[in-house]
Amino acid sequence: MKIGVIILARTNFGRWPDKILFPLCRKSIFEWVVIKALTLGVPVIVSTTKNIEDQILVDIAERLGAIVSLGNPDDRNERYAQAIIENKLDYFLPISPAVPFFDIEYTCKLIDGVIANPGYHVYSIGTRTCAVPYAVKTQEVINNLDNPDRDQEILYKRVRAKDFMLYDHVGSELRNRYLFNYNIAFKIQAENHKRICDHLGHFPKNYDEIRKALLEIDFVKGIK
Repeated sequence: MKIGVIILARTNFGRWPDKILFPLCRKSIFEWVVIKALTLGVPVIVSTTKNIEDQILVDIAERLGAIVSLGNPDDRNERYAQAIIENKLDYFLPISPAVPFFDIEYTCKLIDGVIANPGYHVYSIGTRTCAVPYAVKTQEVINNLDNPDRDQEILYKRVRAKDFMLYDHVGSELRNRYLFNYNIAFKIQAENHKRICDHLGHFPKNYDEIRKALLEIDFVKGIK
């Protein structure tokens, strides 16, 4: 069984150009995501495009030691499938290039859970949260390549196993992707990440430091 991380990343995507290059402690958000992912002990694949504006992501990924996969800029599912096939993955963790504060300890527990309990479609620590990525059986992505309604929310049957959840598909429903403006939400999130880093004086080493900063910073102050 082969497990890997896939970071699907583009620079000029959405209404906030270069949002994943937003700086935190002298590195971009994207760099921190790759650096942390590389500590998980599994292959880390950055899936981006051949577009000239994405060359900076290729350069960062190669400099840090991640694997690079170049695919279709207009088809996320196809890029996931390409990275899966190129690297012969059985399971993968899709980690957002915009979420640098994911928890390393619990993500490692999730990977251990996949290895100890193979065969499920989705693995998650509790309910899904940006603090801990989920893991997906890669065949599901490949099987979905020809599905015209790829952008769907899968409903799962949950089975509790130790500290994490295992899921099997039982149905699906279409998801509305436009319930909120993602770019505005991400900008607020990125600015709060910066406030935490500025408060600590460094990029947080673990979740205890993040919790400490959140308790010490008054996020309400200054909000009109």
